[in-house]
Formats: sequence, structure tokens, C-alpha cells
Amino acid sequence: MNINYLTQGMVKKNYRCSILGHRFVETKKINFHFSEYECEVCRLQATNDSRGHKITLTSKLKDINETLFYLNLKKQFINKFYFPKKEQ
Repeated sequence: MNINYLTQGMVKKNYRCSILGHRFVETKKINFHFSEYECEVCRLQATNDSRGHKITLTSKLKDINETLFYLNLKKQFINKFYFPKKEQ
């Protein structure tokens, strides 16, 4: 997935995002509602807030996302092995 803009090579990386906007790519899926993103150009990291908007990823939000990720893994493990679906 390589997207070439007309200004590629003409504008520095830090100015390109301020003019054209960030090109976010999903780096980590936390659960159904939250994900972590990273800009391909300037490497800015972002995450979703409670409304679904992208906000910059701080150390506090990174810890919260990590905790949510492990809680989701634990939930999936318990549902898969301790409460299997009954076949009819």
C-alpha cells in the first residue's frame, strides 16, 4: 500500500502532515472499540477516545490500552476454554 502524493519529496516530513493531514495506519487492535495508530510519515502515535476520535497517545493512555488488551485476552481465553459453546 504505497500512496504517492504530488508533494512527496518537495515538502519536509514534518510539514507534509500539517498541510495534507496524517496518514494513519492501525498498528495494534486493542478490542472492538479501541485501536492504536501510527502516521506513516511523521510516526505520530494516536489512539481512539471514548467518542471514537483519534487523540495523541500519551504514556498514561498507552498503559490503559495495554491493560484493556490483556483484559480482553483474558476474557477470550475464559470464554473459549471454560464456557465452550454447546453443539446442538
